[in-house]
Amino acid sequence: MMKLIRRSLNGVTMYRLMVYYLGILFLGGIAVGMMGAAFLDPVGLVVSLVLSVASAWVTNRLFSFFLKLPTNAESVYITALILALIMPPADFADPMTLAAIVLASVVAIASKFILTLGHKHIFNPVAIGAVVAGVGLNTPALWWVGGTPQLLPVVILGGLLVAYKIERLGMIAVYILSNLAAVLVTTPPGMMGMALQQTLLYSPLFFAGFAMLTEPLTAAHGRWSRHVYAAIVGVLSSSNIHIGTMYFSPGMAFLVANIYAWAASPKGRFKMKLIGVEEIAANCYEFVFQSDRALKFRAGQYLDWTLGLSGSDKRGNRRPFTIASAPGASAVRVGVKFNPQGSAFKRGLLRMQEGDTIYGSQIAGTFVLPRQREKKLLFIAGGIGITPFRSMIADLLERGEKRDIVLVYANRSADEIAYRELLTRARNELGMKVVYAVSGEPGSAIYDDVTLVQGRMDETNLRECVPDLDERRVYVSGASSMVSGFLKMLRKCGVRRRLIHTDAFAGL
Repeated sequence: MMKLIRRSLNGVTMYRLMVYYLGILFLGGIAVGMMGAAFLDPVGLVVSLVLSVASAWVTNRLFSFFLKLPTNAESVYITALILALIMPPADFADPMTLAAIVLASVVAIASKFILTLGHKHIFNPVAIGAVVAGVGLNTPALWWVGGTPQLLPVVILGGLLVAYKIERLGMIAVYILSNLAAVLVTTPPGMMGMALQQTLLYSPLFFAGFAMLTEPLTAAHGRWSRHVYAAIVGVLSSSNIHIGTMYFSPGMAFLVANIYAWAASPKGRFKMKLIGVEEIAANCYEFVFQSDRALKFRAGQYLDWTLGLSGSDKRGNRRPFTIASAPGASAVRVGVKFNPQGSAFKRGLLRMQEGDTIYGSQIAGTFVLPRQREKKLLFIAGGIGITPFRSMIADLLERGEKRDIVLVYANRSADEIAYRELLTRARNELGMKVVYAVSGEPGSAIYDDVTLVQGRMDETNLRECVPDLDERRVYVSGASSMVSGFLKMLRKCGVRRRLIHTDAFAGL
């Protein structure tokens, strides 16, 4: 079952999956309205969506044009869909509902460009839009999608797919448990059953978590800071939390938590100018950029890259790529593998000329070296999955820091081996053991005196190459299918799951 889910999600970006999720919920709302739910007028819902999309799209285009910044069109549709799912449905007898959806949409998109500090926008766009419309026009969000029990199975099942895709199930769990705990603590004993029923069946709990908590640009990014962020939203959005006479709405809960997330997360959007392109292996190229300001990151982390495209495809114009350079390097390097059926984004990368620009934002990722230098490590890379290890190894070389590391680098053929010179340096200067696993013909490539495994790596070969496997913390990076295969192999070898760290490239 999990294999089927992974295959279905491969090639679908996070943004496209979210659009599908929200679109299905909106159609479900129309269906419920057609079946007689008085508060869900199908015509009003359609008008709300049209107004929201039009207002958000025009606002986005205007800011993008005047500020000359590339934007992600799918994020505009996501914002508009969420607002259509939570704001009161348009009612021509009450013009304020029309004005509220327009105002919320305009403020939501404008906040991405205006409400920024340290080159990072602060507030969740939907939350700030809904709060401004509620305060300014006295038309608060109804969160009708969360108050419609008929849609609850779709909210949960679809939301779980989204959370699984972006690996945020733990964050969602913290949010839900924090919310339920706050409800139980603040509810009189005789009313707990009713309070839980209201929270689980008729509140925005699940929808807000799956659709808004996971918004990548305003959520916290570190592993623990993400959980703290989720707990803040969960507690403050519970029904009984208040300051004096002011009770928190879900939107207000997000705005408060966003301030914490801004303070706890790396800042900024970086303007990158292309200064060179190098072929590092068959169909693999390294793009070298000069950033307009210094990046502060840990080796192994990634950036979200946004490229201005004249015509995009279903995968959009934003993509996460690991930073392949060391934190102390003057240039920013990104390794990318291309194939004949590549996305519009990658085709756009190939067309870039020296001096062209691309934007990076949201430094994130927990696939980093442990701070304890004495720990034994095993790196397992597949194809272009070598890039986070390239960053880590370059960083160790720059600092002259030796660690007990074994690298197993798997490829189909010898000409797909990237960064060979750097790996040779690591062997000579750091004492790192390098194992090349080539499933096809090894060819006439020079392998120095590294260990060469011909054919697919299996448990026997892995044990022979890494006799002290049980003593090592393992890092696995590559295509999702490759990562899944090595996870099974490692478990068969008796490696505990908590000692395995993964960085799968699943087409986000």
